Amino acid sequence: MRTLLLSKSDELYLEKCAQEHKFSYGIIIGHQADLSKSIVVHLARNNEEDADLEDLTDVRLTIDDINSQALASQWLSASKMCPGSFDVIGIFVSSVRTEVANEQSDEFKNAKKLFSDVYDLLLKSNSSIGVYTTDVAQTDYVFLSYSLGDKKLLCKNYSYGNGGTFSTMDYRFVEKPFEWIQLESSYDLDDVIPIRDAARRINIEDQFQNIFVTVRKNLIASEVFLQNEIVDDTLDLQAYIKKKKPKPSNNKATATTTTAGNPTTNSGPNSARSSTATLQLGLSPNETTTTSAASDDILRASIVLPVKCQLSKPSDIKVQEFNGTLRLNGIISSRIYCSPRNSLADVKRFLRDDVLRSLITRIQVYCDGLTDPHVTNEAVYISEPPRRVFFTLPAAEGVQSSTGSSNNTVQFSEYLFRGEAPTVVVAQAKQILDIELDPETILVDAEGLPDDSGSHDVSDQLDDGHTIMPSSMPKRELSRSLYMVGIAVALLILLASVAVHYALSDSK
Repeated sequence: MRTLLLSKSDELYLEKCAQEHKFSYGIIIGHQADLSKSIVVHLARNNEEDADLEDLTDVRLTIDDINSQALASQWLSASKMCPGSFDVIGIFVSSVRTEVANEQSDEFKNAKKLFSDVYDLLLKSNSSIGVYTTDVAQTDYVFLSYSLGDKKLLCKNYSYGNGGTFSTMDYRFVEKPFEWIQLESSYDLDDVIPIRDAARRINIEDQFQNIFVTVRKNLIASEVFLQNEIVDDTLDLQAYIKKKKPKPSNNKATATTTTAGNPTTNSGPNSARSSTATLQLGLSPNETTTTSAASDDILRASIVLPVKCQLSKPSDIKVQEFNGTLRLNGIISSRIYCSPRNSLADVKRFLRDDVLRSLITRIQVYCDGLTDPHVTNEAVYISEPPRRVFFTLPAAEGVQSSTGSSNNTVQFSEYLFRGEAPTVVVAQAKQILDIELDPETILVDAEGLPDDSGSHDVSDQLDDGHTIMPSSMPKRELSRSLYMVGIAVALLILLASVAVHYALSDSK
C-alpha cells in the first residue's frame, strides 16, 4: 500500500484554507521517495475564481462546483515550475463541512468525476504531457479531502483508466522537517535537427516538437557518471554519500569533466560528439544526514551523450537532403532536490527529466507569445526563448526548521524574457503556488542572456540570397518604452490643449 507523508505545515495549511474560505481546493506537489512512499512538498490553493465569487465564505460550495478547467490550468502551470524531481501528484479539498471527508457521502462520489475531467483536459490541452519525463508518465494520483468540522483527513489513491478508480492509501504526518539533497548542473546544448517539411512556409511550432523528441532520445541514451565513474544504480543517495566521504581524494575533485573514451576536440557536425553536464551535489556546513556528520563536500558528475550510443550498427547511417535545419544552442541550468533514500537510478532520471522539462517549458512559453508561427524556408529565423530563474519556496507560517539549516528548503523556477522584471515571477508564484515572494530573493543570474553578436556572425556566413528574420516575440523593454513615450505624448497634447484654451479665453 502506498503511503503519503505530510508535514505539520501541510496540516496547518489545510486548516487555514477551511477557516478563511470555508471551501477551498488546489493541487498537491510531491516527490516519489521510493516505490511505496510519496512526500508532499507543497499544497497550493487555487485562487483563479476568487474574483468571480460574490461570497468567498459560501459554505454551500461542494466538490461538484469546482471548475475543472481552472484546476487543470493550475496543474499545467505548476508542473512547469517544478524541478525534475517533483511533480503535481494530486488534488486536495478543504472544507468546514464533514461530508467532504466521508467516503459514503455524495460529496466524495463527485471527486472521481472531477479527477477524470481534469485528466482529460490535461491530455487534450497538452500533447506533451507524456514527454515531460524520460520514464513512463504517471497514472496514479493522490486525492486529499480535509474536514475542519471533525478534523478528519481522507486520503485516496486515484488510478486513471476504465473510468477511474479510488483505492486505499495510507497517510502519516511527520513532525521532523523533510531533508533534501540539492543537485545542480549546467547542461550544454549544441544540436542540429533537420527540417523535413517541404512546404515553402513552415510552422515553426511544429518544428520545435522535433527538438523535444530529439533531446528526449539523447537523454534516454545518455549515461550519468558520478565522480567520473560508473555507479551502482541500486545504491541509494544517502549510502553513496556516506561511502564517498571517507575518501579525501574524491572530495577534492577538480571542476574538469571527462568523457568515456577519447576527448572531443573541435569535432565537425559529422563527428561523434559528447555533451557534458557538470553536476554538483553539496551539503552546507549545517546540513546533516541520518547516518553521517555535516560536510561541505562537492561531488561531481557528467552526462555523456555520444552519437554512437544511438546507433545499433554502422548501416544505420544515412545521407539525406533537407530543406533546412534547426540549430539548438545554449546552456540549461538545472537544479533538483532528492530524498536521501532515492536510488541513484532515480537521481539520474530526475536530472534528465529536469533538463527535458526546462527545455520544453521555455519553448512552449516562447511559442505562446508568437504572433505568426509561420516562416519561409528561405529565411534564417533566430529565436530567443526565456531564461530560467529560481526562487525558494517560503517556509510555512508558524513552522520553523528545528535545525535552522538550509537542507529543508527547495527551489522552484520560472522563465523570464529579456527585459522582464522579477515582479513577473512574484505575480505568477502568487497565482499558481499561492505563495508570497520578495523580488530581491529571486535568483535571476543562473542563466545569462545570449550574446546579440551571434546573429551578426550568422549574417556574415550567409549568401546574399538569404535574409535574417528576428524573433517575432515582442521585446518587452521596447514595448514598455513605447508605452511610456505614448503617455508622455498624450500629456504634452493635453497641456497644449489647455494652453490654447486659456489663450483663446484671454483673447475674448
